[in-house]
Amino acid sequence: MAIFFAVKGDEKQMMENKIKWRAVVENDKAFDGCFFYAVKSTGVFCRPSCQSRSPLQNNVEFFDTSEEAMKTGYRPCKRCRPDLIDYKPALEIAEKMKETIDAYYNEKNRLAEELSKMNIAQHRMVEILRERFNVTPSKYADGLRIQAAKEKLAGSSDSIISIALYSGFDSVSAFYGFFRKHTQMAPGEYRQLHFLSRAPVEQNFYTYETVLGSIIVVSDGNAVNAVQFENMTSRNGKKISNALTDRAAKQLEEYFFGKRRQFDLPLRPYGTAFQQSVWKGLLSIPYGDTRSYKQVAQMIGNPGASRAIGMANNKNPILIVIPCHRVIGSNGALVGYAGGLEMKKKILELEKNFMQELKS
Repeated sequence: MAIFFAVKGDEKQMMENKIKWRAVVENDKAFDGCFFYAVKSTGVFCRPSCQSRSPLQNNVEFFDTSEEAMKTGYRPCKRCRPDLIDYKPALEIAEKMKETIDAYYNEKNRLAEELSKMNIAQHRMVEILRERFNVTPSKYADGLRIQAAKEKLAGSSDSIISIALYSGFDSVSAFYGFFRKHTQMAPGEYRQLHFLSRAPVEQNFYTYETVLGSIIVVSDGNAVNAVQFENMTSRNGKKISNALTDRAAKQLEEYFFGKRRQFDLPLRPYGTAFQQSVWKGLLSIPYGDTRSYKQVAQMIGNPGASRAIGMANNKNPILIVIPCHRVIGSNGALVGYAGGLEMKKKILELEKNFMQELKS
């Protein structure tokens, strides 16, 4: 709150007006709420901090309240809105800029046109948006473009050129450069890692009791979609058995008693293209044997993807049948298993014991 000097009579008024005028010229926010000034030539009154062009001093009249200014016949300024108790023009401008970028981020020419209608200098726009959202307009728009491209690559089968155009790029090469800059990978690589094949709405599941506890088998009617331990996940669909779930349960029982080393089931696990390639590779690991993440990466022709292999391995929905339990650390240690390390240890020991019996 501003403080005025204590002097008497006309001197006091002159002193106050001098201070007020200086506050108007300097657009001093500290005086907002202390007084309002009106411009006789325009019929408008403002807050001291108003960014409008400074008026001639002789045309200025001061008021203690906005009500007094309006009773005298002055209109509130549309820029600083002195008639509102809590008006933050920079905040409103930032919100308007954000809404505009949200609407036109993938139409560069239209975005520039809409932002120009706000009649604010570009450097001021940068200041306002950075102050409110800690980001510049260009970086905010780029973030929206990259997110839209990621969603299209992961959630649709649209061509990359279509996605490039949708994201606001005039050429595929420009899109590739932009995408690689923000993700360190090409659009095709991102799609391979993140494109998710969708599970069908209609799935059945049934619980079977085994020597290793209750196991859930999920099927869409044409293939097995999941084999998981009962405490692992929630199930969708109807709880009902069918010929395929029964067949899977029978083969699992044979496996647990050492009578089966390979499964003969139609499989359809749902996941990204990269996950599918990893799960397919796991099927080639022999019964009773193990591989490291690095070895699996080499098997599927992607030697630099050891960490991604570990993530895909842990997301395997068809446990035991797709033998992710046979993947161990490079030092031989048991690592990451969706069913828990204790269960992984039991399954590996089971296979090891039956292999020893076979050799003896």
